[in-house]
Amino acid sequence: MSLRPGLAAPPPRSLRPASRLDAIDWLRGLAVVLMIQTHLYDSWVSPAGKLTGAFWWTRYLGGVPSRLFLLLVGVSMAIGFERQLERGVERAAVVRASVRRGLEILALAYLFRFQEYALAGFWGPISDLFRIDILNCIGASMILVALVAAPRAGRPQYAVALAATALFVGLGAVVGPAHFPTFLPTPLTAYIGGQRPMSWFGLFPWAAWAFVGLVVGHVWVRASREPRREALTYLLTGAVGLALMGAVLLVRKWNPYVIRYPNEVVQQMGPGTFFYRLGLNLVFAFVGYALTRLRAGRFSMMRQLGRTSLLVYWIHVDLCYGLVSRRLHHHLDMRQATIGFVLMTGAMLLVSLAKTKYWDTWRRRRPARQMPPAPTPV
Repeated sequence: MSLRPGLAAPPPRSLRPASRLDAIDWLRGLAVVLMIQTHLYDSWVSPAGKLTGAFWWTRYLGGVPSRLFLLLVGVSMAIGFERQLERGVERAAVVRASVRRGLEILALAYLFRFQEYALAGFWGPISDLFRIDILNCIGASMILVALVAAPRAGRPQYAVALAATALFVGLGAVVGPAHFPTFLPTPLTAYIGGQRPMSWFGLFPWAAWAFVGLVVGHVWVRASREPRREALTYLLTGAVGLALMGAVLLVRKWNPYVIRYPNEVVQQMGPGTFFYRLGLNLVFAFVGYALTRLRAGRFSMMRQLGRTSLLVYWIHVDLCYGLVSRRLHHHLDMRQATIGFVLMTGAMLLVSLAKTKYWDTWRRRRPARQMPPAPTPV
């Protein structure tokens, strides 16, 4: 997708993108693997198996994927914004492109819900088609980030993005689970917040992850222009992550009821959980960077899955919850489910490899034969 360049300051030095992009792909792949285990254990493990300590750990890790995906949405938008700043693209064009991509994700979210409804034999409430799930939140967050925090005058909007993060985190536990007036259309208010099963990922507090990801992404991109600075930045990222986790644990040890929540669902929307999970994801970011640097040029399952995360999401949900695996639902112990998890991850890796080898290669070649030559830039 090409954008017309506008007037801007001279571009900075070109980026050195290899390790940075690899680290982000690795993180997205980690989110994919944790997403598969979260859904598979939830659907396939028996009630007795869900009382074990091993299952508790799957729930603990299950809190990572949605937050990590949304964090990486902001990071990816920062990468795009930085590239467009180098090319001198006008802010209006940058916003239009990001909003259009967000709308595409929203369309895919509704298409996915319709597919699930059809595969279930059109059984169940029609309201399931309008449930706000992670794809809906990703699309809506992209639109919000573009409109609110896209670069202005050639500069990233750090303060605006951090203020938006504070707003969505601060009001998350208030607006997130709120009841809205019945005369308002629930398919729309569910984007702001509301009750499950209609609103699983309302913008309060979930959009905060995309905004803080934008700030982190700008920092990572600008650090990637110098290898030494990049390494120090990722090291600092991990250190900040550990500090955030430690601070939350200390506060909770000092007084577990600093903020009283009515239930566990609302607590997951509060600032304590946000900062603890942000710290954990920043630690994962340092680990991903270190591994991609150590294994530079080698095949990585995580990076491969990360490059096809949407496709894997699209397929694995039905394999975990759909009719195809109905005989396994709530019937396996943890050992049997773990075998299933390994097999499912291997199957998704094969699907991912097939996509990049055949489908992506075909798409790259096809436009080259059909599209007319690009006009000379002015």
